[in-house]
Amino acid sequence: MLAFACRTARPPNAVPLSPLTSTTPSEASRQLSDRRSQFQGERSAVRVRLPKLSARGQLQVDSTGRMLLTVYTPLGTTGARLYVDRDQVIFLNDFESTAWRGKPSELGGALAAFGNSDLPLLLIGLPAPGVNIRYSNSGIDSVRLGDVAVSYQPPSYPPKIVAIDRGSQHVEIEHTDSYVDPAQVVRPEIPKDYRCCVLPQM
Repeated sequence: MLAFACRTARPPNAVPLSPLTSTTPSEASRQLSDRRSQFQGERSAVRVRLPKLSARGQLQVDSTGRMLLTVYTPLGTTGARLYVDRDQVIFLNDFESTAWRGKPSELGGALAAFGNSDLPLLLIGLPAPGVNIRYSNSGIDSVRLGDVAVSYQPPSYPPKIVAIDRGSQHVEIEHTDSYVDPAQVVRPEIPKDYRCCVLPQM
């Protein structure tokens, strides 16, 4: 439990994310575009809710849009890691010692929604270029990415709950603490003793 606390607690010198000052959707759009242009990176303590799983975790998105989502077990150990870098995905199931590497389009189940390279920025409430976004007075309201619907409950920045729906699959990322982190997301190494090529299904 101490190891878990150390990994998810905000560093003492971390810069918190400040809410928008907008009062109209157009102003929210402008302010978020400005923040995206100045984005250095972000780290958030989150709760991940999948169809058969609810667990604490950590979400890191760097300035290039690379993402690392880490899910912890109840004991605070690493249960799974999902790394997304445009057209490359690595999924490590640390609980069962399996690994998979492939294209985002090959993901299945509840994780298939993470196959869109625009999703990492949207998960932290920032606009992705070329995406049709509906804004509220205080942040993004909803986004459509092909067959994936992303909604914000409530619409705000920083986001509180980001819901991702694809068909009957529903995923929620609840942000409990978010702060600026300029560190680059590092691609996880696949341990040599992990069983290869096990496609994740959640």
